[in-house]
Amino acid sequence: MRTNNLQIHPRARLECALEMLDGAKLVADVGCDHGRLACALVQRGVASRCIATDVSGPSLKKAERLIRHLELEDRVETRLGDGLEPIAEGETDALAILGMGGTLMARILGAANTPLNGAERCVLQPMRAAEDIRSWLYERNYPVLDDRVVREAGRYYQVFLVGRPVEEKQALPQGWPDGYFSLGYTAFQKRDPLLFELAEQMLCTTRRKLISQRSAVLERQADDLACILAYREE
Repeated sequence: MRTNNLQIHPRARLECALEMLDGAKLVADVGCDHGRLACALVQRGVASRCIATDVSGPSLKKAERLIRHLELEDRVETRLGDGLEPIAEGETDALAILGMGGTLMARILGAANTPLNGAERCVLQPMRAAEDIRSWLYERNYPVLDDRVVREAGRYYQVFLVGRPVEEKQALPQGWPDGYFSLGYTAFQKRDPLLFELAEQMLCTTRRKLISQRSAVLERQADDLACILAYREE
């Protein structure tokens, strides 16, 4: 019997991931770091069990301490290893890959023998280079099932959910700039208000850069962001 009543109280980006993973039986939290997501998943009853993995031994030790402290050893297992290597193909029905760069996310998913390592869905939250993982997924026909922008401690985070690849590419919504993947077209289609706030912030940053350096890439970015923002009030 558990005697520990301590609860994880996730902040915005983890809360969003929890909602997207609701109903999963077994989730692999890849690159778990402190283990807060894995513990919250089972505490909330969002998932029945969780496997928390990390390539860093010290990070995994932090997760193990939290798991013991919350008395969740019977429902959260830790495994040391790179990416999806510690997870058997088809072992989990959902993946969570949060808090790393989009380039690394694409490498992790690309190394699997089967899409999503056999899982049904995967929630992603890139800290940078969102365009790398988003374009990688789009080119391989992974459908974006849900896509949101959340704000936490004054910073915007993109959190999105993908399913297994389908035969046809997901149609881009009307007004979406061709080949633009720094933001989510599914969030745009839903007119997520925080997506437009993030786009405005990105446009201001891009225009500041253009003052001191003329660049065709930056000019294209500014045009694409302005195009997105033109739909803000629709």
